[in-house]
Amino acid sequence: MLDRARAQRSRDRHGRGIRHSLAGSLYRTGASNSDQFSSIIATTCDYLRETWPNELGMLSWKIMDAPVLGANSTRVRRWSARVETMTIVIYRLPILRLDNLSGNHPIEDRVRIEHYVFEAAAELTGKEPWELIFGSDSDS
Repeated sequence: MLDRARAQRSRDRHGRGIRHSLAGSLYRTGASNSDQFSSIIATTCDYLRETWPNELGMLSWKIMDAPVLGANSTRVRRWSARVETMTIVIYRLPILRLDNLSGNHPIEDRVRIEHYVFEAAAELTGKEPWELIFGSDSDS
């Protein structure tokens, strides 16, 4: 028992208490920001395929780090849609870095990421993003 107390004291530098790991809590769960981002995109696309099977049943998606910027670009795209392949591309770095996702409000961050998926899917269908959120209509 005495050895355990001595070992704990030796790790307590200058009376400041035991310090946390440099990796923080992020790696304790085994999930990274990239994994969480991918999971949000995947579940949102699954929702869209199930809710709109006629329009988005063949929806595919991929995540890329960033879009290619032209010499005269004035903004950085967050997504792109390819109608011919029914594919949406979500650009991870502009969303995570330029949109100031806080990490302190995971629900707000998730909603912002989902919004881009809905915008991209709306581009494929010719609908408004809010129409896709509330489910299929009786005409489809």
